[in-house]
Amino acid sequence: MSHPTQSPKESRSRELKGLGFIVFLLFPALTVTFISLYGLALWVYQAVTGVAPH
Repeated sequence: MSHPTQSPKESRSRELKGLGFIVFLLFPALTVTFISLYGLALWVYQAVTGVAPH
């Protein structure tokens, strides 16, 4: 929620910084984390049960 003392320009700047954080840092970090966890889960599954026959 914006403060009444902030100008629209300051508010826009804060919103753009927040968007940049989400788009350029948060989403890539979450993507790498989830893909890594998926790979680890598959690796552990195959280590325990063996590779599926073809």
